[in-house]
Amino acid sequence: MPRSPLTFRAVALCVTPMILLPAACGDDETATARVSFTQPADDTTVAGGLHLEMSAEGITIEEAGEVHENAGHFRVIADDGCVAPGEAVTRDADHVHFGGGQAEGTIYLEPGSHELCLQAGDGAHIALDATDTVTVTVDITGVEQWCAVVGELEDLFDTIDASNDPFEIKQLGYENVRRLFTQLSAGVPHLDADIREAVQADIEFGDSIATAFIEAADVAAAEAALAQIDQDPLVVEGVEAVSETCDVDLGG
Repeated sequence: MPRSPLTFRAVALCVTPMILLPAACGDDETATARVSFTQPADDTTVAGGLHLEMSAEGITIEEAGEVHENAGHFRVIADDGCVAPGEAVTRDADHVHFGGGQAEGTIYLEPGSHELCLQAGDGAHIALDATDTVTVTVDITGVEQWCAVVGELEDLFDTIDASNDPFEIKQLGYENVRRLFTQLSAGVPHLDADIREAVQADIEFGDSIATAFIEAADVAAAEAALAQIDQDPLVVEGVEAVSETCDVDLGG
């Protein structure tokens, strides 16, 4: 394919003696900045929260807040593709910022296949041109995994309730709780047939509580919404069935 005059000009500049062009033609560190998922591997199948480990080359990973040259923090985007460099990235359960400079963390996804983009962003949360992608599948494959997700959900719920985070931050946590309930619902067929209906009622009740927090404008609105939730009589039976199946005490 014939080269354009501009291409020939670029080649000519690159062979110009370095004494004339000391910084030209690829010496910029940002051109070689790379980020990658150390964990998970591509095509991984998981249940519950997805643990992430991330690494970077040619860029310093640091806390967000100030913009420094060749520096930034990690963010992970689920099912929405990587962001064009120079654009801001929103923050929600599918656009997770590790603004504390963390190189590992956990995200929560609904059952099914998901494409994750790892992307560096600067201190002002503007996307940089350093990305990596993997595909993962979320699926509970047996009773042992199902019970492990129950324990994870209980711990997450307790952690959120006990935190002093602002309400809008807690709402992101409750969205993660809701996603774990969705995983449990999809995994109910792994349980004994005679307890599935009651367990499903328990899951739906818990999901309605999480959803009330997610959709509320503030704490007062959440409390008002919670007061309107009716508890199916099967919920108590479901709690007992989960406690027995998973050998945990959910009665408190």
